[in-house]
Amino acid sequence: MTNSKRRKLIKRLLIIAVSLIAAVLIGLLAAVVSVRQFASSEKIAPNVTIGGAAVGGLSQQEALAVVQEQLLPRLPAQIELTYPGGSCTVAPQRLGATVLLQQATAEAYQIAREGGIGNQLVTRLWLLRDGIDVPLTARVDEPQLRRALINLAPDINREPRDAEVSVVDEEVQIIPGQTGVSLQVEASIAALRLALTNPWCRQIQLAVEVQPPAIAAEALADIEVVLSSYSTPFNPGQVGRTHNLELAMARINETVVEPGEEFSLNKVVGPRLTEEGYRSAPIFREGEVVPETGGGVCQVASTMYNAALLANLEILERHHHSRPVVYCPAGHDATVYYGQLDMRFRNSLSYSILILGGIEGNRLWAKILGKKEDDYDVKLVRADIAKLSFGIKEISDPELEAGQEQLETPGRGGLRVTLFREVHKDGELIKRQRMHTDVYRPQTKVVRVGTKPLEAPAERPGGPSLAPRAPTLPPVEVPPEVESGSRQ
Repeated sequence: MTNSKRRKLIKRLLIIAVSLIAAVLIGLLAAVVSVRQFASSEKIAPNVTIGGAAVGGLSQQEALAVVQEQLLPRLPAQIELTYPGGSCTVAPQRLGATVLLQQATAEAYQIAREGGIGNQLVTRLWLLRDGIDVPLTARVDEPQLRRALINLAPDINREPRDAEVSVVDEEVQIIPGQTGVSLQVEASIAALRLALTNPWCRQIQLAVEVQPPAIAAEALADIEVVLSSYSTPFNPGQVGRTHNLELAMARINETVVEPGEEFSLNKVVGPRLTEEGYRSAPIFREGEVVPETGGGVCQVASTMYNAALLANLEILERHHHSRPVVYCPAGHDATVYYGQLDMRFRNSLSYSILILGGIEGNRLWAKILGKKEDDYDVKLVRADIAKLSFGIKEISDPELEAGQEQLETPGRGGLRVTLFREVHKDGELIKRQRMHTDVYRPQTKVVRVGTKPLEAPAERPGGPSLAPRAPTLPPVEVPPEVESGSRQ
């Protein structure tokens, strides 16, 4: 290439470069002019949206109207507040949330107006390519939110409820328990305060303290059938005694005894004291009937004892009364005295058992429930029953005239009885146990006989004479009795 041609090429390139620079400068000048003109206008930049609603090219008032028309109807009218096992719906306004519409339109208006010319030009270019969306936000009034949660708490809070067992016509049904929930107001405020700033939020998890039931349905998985049932009659007219029966059995009711675990009536029922709620009622003490606080608990012990026998449980401790009782056969009773005499048994079965008990009409009842595999057919047999006659004791009394007598203590017959337990499975006898032999000792009749000399030796017609003495008789044998089955 000649020098002449080279100079012409350089000249053309310079002309092109100058033209391009001029064009760029003119373009920049035009852009600057456009930016300044836009900045002085009342319009929102093109390709700007608020929550998806197009507001580019609109004034703030026009944008506000568009947002109110297009977005407000789509915002959730209710927010679901959830917690374990439940939920409730509340209007956002009740929780102190206010949608900031004017703030959103003001933010949209500021787009491409903030920063220097360079920043504004870059923002305009960004708008041309992708557009910019201004999200809707909300302001939360914390005092109002706190008041709302405090008012909601009674509807949310609930006490734990243990799983229960219902027995209808000897059919066992498990009623699931309920988890306790306690609303934690301050922790919930922290969660809601953040979540409510988003007006589109539809569900929020409340902060709660969860308290599981003491007895869950899973813990009653072994409870399938009624292993045994026993009831004893009582007189509801004896108010204090009836109260004690109900109180003691309520403390036993729903007791779970694991395999190998021991049940102690004294431990479960507790001391029979006035401050524990017990009242005065008659008890046996040294063969006599006397009032004492907690009278009647022995009937609870007797009812539980028979239920334990019929459930084929291992008896660890049992004591009979000094004389037969009216609410169950002799040989079936059990007496207790806190700190001295107890009624205890061990769950010698393969699975857990559940004890139910209560009062129905004029009967005190107890049921022992467990696994079907532990269900046995149990018969209680009373044998070697003998009635024991009472003797007579005379005491000389110089204060009574000769020939007179006065009854000091009435006589009462006694009884001896042996109790056996026969355990059957699938129609076969698998065990026969001699449980105990009880002797209810007779009470001697005591008569005071006068020894004071008569003032007049003459006979008095129709005068008192000594009544014939009842001889002491040998024991009378009574045929064996059988009390069978575990479904009384």
